[in-house]
Amino acid sequence: MSTPHHPNYPEPPPGHEDDVAGLHGRLRIQKSREKDNSGAWMDLERQQVQAYEYLCHIGETKEWIEACIKEEIGSVTVLEEELRNGIALAKLARSFSPKSVKRIFEDRTKLQFRHSDNINCLFAAMKEAGLPSVFFFELTDLYEKKNIPKVIYCIHALSHVLAKKGLAPEINNLVGKLEFTEEQLDATKQSLEQSGVQMPHFGNLEVALAAEMKVEPVPEEPRESVAPPPPPPEPPVEEAPVVVVLTEEQKRELFLKENEKKIIKVQSLVRRRAAKKAVHRFRVQTQHDQKERLRKVTLVQAQLRMRQARKKFKERLAFLQQRDKEARKIQATWRMYKTREEQIQRMEKLRENEWLFVKLQARVRGKKARLAYKSKQQFYKTNESSVTKIQALWRAKHAKKAYKALSALNDPQIHVIQEFIHLLDDSDKDFEDELDLEDLRQQVIKKIRETIQTDLDLNELDVKIALLVRNRISLEEVVHSTRRMKIMMQNSGGGAAATAAGSAEAVNPFSSKTMDKEARYRLERYQQLFYLLQTQQTYLAMLMYVMNKTSGAQSNKFMEQVVLTLYGYAQNSREEYLLLSLIKTSIKVEVNETAKIDEFWRANPLFIKLVLQYTRGAKERQFLRDLLQPLVKNVMADNLLSLETDPVTIYRNLIRDEEVRTGEISSRSRDVTPELANADSEVQTIQKKNLQKLQALTDQFLDAIIGSLKKMPYSLRYIALELQDAVKNRFPGNDAEVTKIVGNFIYYRYMNPAIVAPEGFDVIDTQVSPAQRKNLAEIARVLHQISVNRTIPGDQDDLASYIASASKRFSAFFNEVANVITAEEYFNMDQFMDMSRQRKPSIFITPNEIYRIHLALDKNLDVLAPDPTDPLRIIISELGPAPPVSDKEQSEVHLTLVNRFAKLEDESEIKLKHLLADTKRLIIAIVRVQSGHNLLDILEAPVTEEQERQFQAHRAAEMRRYLESREKKSGQVWRENGDLSAGAGGGSGAAAANGGRRSASAPGQRDSESGGVRDKDGEDGQQQTLAEQMNGMTASGSMYFGSGSYFCLKGDDKNSLTFSTLKKRALENMAKLEDHQMISKQTHYQDMVNMIARDMLTKHRRKTQRRREFESLKRTLNNLSEKAAYLDEQKRSYEDYINSCIAQLNKKTGKGGRKAPLLFSRQYYHVRELQRAGKMPQFGSFKYTAAELMKKGVIIAMDDTAPKQHNQITLTISSDEAGIFNVEAAFAGVKATETMELRLEDLLQSQYNGVQVITLFGMAKVNVNLLTYLLNKKFFV
Repeated sequence: MSTPHHPNYPEPPPGHEDDVAGLHGRLRIQKSREKDNSGAWMDLERQQVQAYEYLCHIGETKEWIEACIKEEIGSVTVLEEELRNGIALAKLARSFSPKSVKRIFEDRTKLQFRHSDNINCLFAAMKEAGLPSVFFFELTDLYEKKNIPKVIYCIHALSHVLAKKGLAPEINNLVGKLEFTEEQLDATKQSLEQSGVQMPHFGNLEVALAAEMKVEPVPEEPRESVAPPPPPPEPPVEEAPVVVVLTEEQKRELFLKENEKKIIKVQSLVRRRAAKKAVHRFRVQTQHDQKERLRKVTLVQAQLRMRQARKKFKERLAFLQQRDKEARKIQATWRMYKTREEQIQRMEKLRENEWLFVKLQARVRGKKARLAYKSKQQFYKTNESSVTKIQALWRAKHAKKAYKALSALNDPQIHVIQEFIHLLDDSDKDFEDELDLEDLRQQVIKKIRETIQTDLDLNELDVKIALLVRNRISLEEVVHSTRRMKIMMQNSGGGAAATAAGSAEAVNPFSSKTMDKEARYRLERYQQLFYLLQTQQTYLAMLMYVMNKTSGAQSNKFMEQVVLTLYGYAQNSREEYLLLSLIKTSIKVEVNETAKIDEFWRANPLFIKLVLQYTRGAKERQFLRDLLQPLVKNVMADNLLSLETDPVTIYRNLIRDEEVRTGEISSRSRDVTPELANADSEVQTIQKKNLQKLQALTDQFLDAIIGSLKKMPYSLRYIALELQDAVKNRFPGNDAEVTKIVGNFIYYRYMNPAIVAPEGFDVIDTQVSPAQRKNLAEIARVLHQISVNRTIPGDQDDLASYIASASKRFSAFFNEVANVITAEEYFNMDQFMDMSRQRKPSIFITPNEIYRIHLALDKNLDVLAPDPTDPLRIIISELGPAPPVSDKEQSEVHLTLVNRFAKLEDESEIKLKHLLADTKRLIIAIVRVQSGHNLLDILEAPVTEEQERQFQAHRAAEMRRYLESREKKSGQVWRENGDLSAGAGGGSGAAAANGGRRSASAPGQRDSESGGVRDKDGEDGQQQTLAEQMNGMTASGSMYFGSGSYFCLKGDDKNSLTFSTLKKRALENMAKLEDHQMISKQTHYQDMVNMIARDMLTKHRRKTQRRREFESLKRTLNNLSEKAAYLDEQKRSYEDYINSCIAQLNKKTGKGGRKAPLLFSRQYYHVRELQRAGKMPQFGSFKYTAAELMKKGVIIAMDDTAPKQHNQITLTISSDEAGIFNVEAAFAGVKATETMELRLEDLLQSQYNGVQVITLFGMAKVNVNLLTYLLNKKFFV
């Protein structure tokens, strides 16, 4: 076989003198005489040959696999990537070992970890075929392309084994038969160099295979012809060629013999490629030299031309410099002549057509001006919305700048107030709204006072009714009290037509037998005490904090239970609002007592336990169920899912699985460290797979939690808000730590337990297996690490990076959770919420719990209420020592709560606020005109004529603006009330400043805007004017005074108000305010300046508060009206009851004894049976069927029973003790094991509470009124 000649090698001599020994037709690797003596060329040639042979072996592998699986696969150059997914290898394994391949994962879209199962199928098949394990490649060698040559070598070895067993055809030798491009050879060579792996010896594969299998190697026959005899000795030459023997071992000789033709072919290809490269380099070099020479010639020519031009320029410049003066004179003369000539001609032309140019210029300027105006106008119309936005932004920026400048000053000076005094220039509507708001507030307060007085009168009546039921007092006294109450309500004019509320609450809950004055006194104090604890959360918050520090876990558990009982487990909006307020106060107490922010993580505050108890309510559980149920079910649905990431646990699981599978002791070491377990490749594979699944499932939980923000209960978000604010205020500058604390509360305290134990929080209804709980715990652990942005030692790098990236999303979510409105806005709560409720607040609590709370308060009274005038100390001192706690189990009592310390604004407070508002108006009017270092200097400084003139101008402008506004709004109404310009009120001083407000229209009338009704007569018998009622107070307690400055600028009827008089009034008012310690002259009245500055800053807030308070007061007024109607209804109910009692007593006194039952009736046999058995009750016994009671109307309905069964159900009512009735039920003669006890006082209490229906035995709904009537008729008549 001839070999192509390589241009870098000398022409081979005849007779194959340059053949490699033992390989006929393969040239020795030689260097050219023209080459240097360096040995680098041999390495390059060897690498080129090695790359070519390696590609040929890949081609052999491709051809053999296609022959086995009878399918075509990728080309030689892409076979490495084609084999990575293991699909072709799994098919190869199935061709000779079908049972080793159960399923082939054939997804070719992208490389996935499941493709490793395909490669594992080949491992199983090779093991089944008997291929020695030393020829096996590692999974990562192919999947991660760490050692592809070893994979090709393994397939070659497998082909030999299968060929000997007759399971597959022999693999062909393609060395020298395939051709590849130079790019392919270079890419292969570079890939082999980068991988750094050692190339397997494909030539001695048969020998190595035989050695491992311990069989004699079968000599392989030459694939071409018998090898030629050794070549004759080389003739001596002038310079002997350098012969490089690639190996001296026996195995290398065998390889050379087998691949003789391949080597010859490779050498020819290499020589040809080298020749092509040399020719190409020569051509490129020649072209480059030509370009370089042309560039140099061009550069020389340019330099010569430049030199000549410079020489000419220098000669011309020297000539001109010698005659500089003459040249300049000639030039100046010529320019002057031409300029004059042109100017003369232009002036003559302009004079001739002057009128024309003037007219033309005017028209052009007019046209341009019109076009510019129209263009600007069109532009503004086109961009009207944008212009409006820009104007709004400018105004907002200006206002913001002014606001910041004002808010940055703690004690602003007078000149600052004067600069921003325009912030108080509001409209007249704002002032009118303020008046209407205060009128409405006074109406509400008046209604509340009437209701409180009515409740006091009704309590007296309630006591008499309770005594009538229990002690049978004179009924005439009760009737007399009722008539007196009726006369009192008629005299009140119907202003608070509310009566008879909740007489049943007067029943002493601590004793069912007695009702004396002392018991009621203690009952009232307990009612007042628990109302105080419920509404003043500071007491309970401090008590919980103290007990958590000093008492044990049992006391803390009791406190949690009692607190939830006190707030009725937050079952309505009022109780939920108050409980949230308690939690808010507890958070502040706990945080303020924490010295460092790190201590808060280690602390175990009692409010956290209280919050957890509270957040386990129905709606919070439903939220967790809706959020977590689909996620938890998804995790539990995969029975084979394992999220274990601990390498030691994975290693031990592998030992367990191996021993279970083989029945033999595993060869793995049982005592293994985490480092050794991490080094195990199989552990790494399983760990990586589990981490991928863990991250995917954690992402699902994280996305669901973040997406549930709008559905999250408000209470949870509000607690997060208060926790965030409290920690921020206590530890400023730690925003990141604050976010972690909020995240720890939201996730770890609230959501984490429901994920780990879903069956305990009604998330799922099934049981959780240990493996499933382990998976849920792993997900919960990662979520907790994300919530606090913290990793633990031993976490994988991938998991740590995932936690860091996901933590940013979780932190943003936690900050958004804490972004909610206040509880007052959410629940629509205000200071009148309890006073406008139809029913008084109440709780269900046992006497023992009451006494234990009493004892705890008494022990810690010095901490909770150190002030002797504190309401808590007053009530505790009136109650005295706490009664002993009974060991017996007690039933709950219904304790109605009473507000003893209800505080309403008295007349003095209102007048003081009026005085403050009027003084502010006066000061504003003064500082508009006069300036000074401080407010005291301004008030004491003399008035100049210029200041008086400015004040009168300002006063006239204010009056004019006010009159125009009122005439537009009210028309003639205001003019009928007097000459406003002259002033409506007489008097002087502060009274004159308040005397110019609106006069009352008529007795009992009020403007339609306020919606109220004025009393006809005042305290002095005169009409009460609107000026006396006006009270422009905002929700924050500051008076509105912007547009109200008109009223303080009016004079009396005779004299016009001067600036001196105005300052005198201001000084008088300031002195009165100083008497009330609201301001101080020592500070130059800086307190007044600060108050005015605060009003400027809170202008918008005051408007919002005024609007919200107006709506709240209207709602409160409506509730008070409904409460009055409710009390009227209760009054009529109680009057009916009293009349019924009178009728029953008359009926009883009119009969001499109890009527005997009718002969042979059901009652007759029932009584006879009891008499024979000697069990006849003292006060009688009556037996009815359910059908009879339903016919009488006593039983309204029977649940879970058919109408046909009503005749078979009997109810026996017996009484062996006055007022106590035992009810026994029976069905078809079979008595129920349960006997129900009814007390007459309980029935009457239900009747007074408005309960119309009660349930007996959990099935019979009974009319309370008719049942009471039946009992009275049968037992007391």
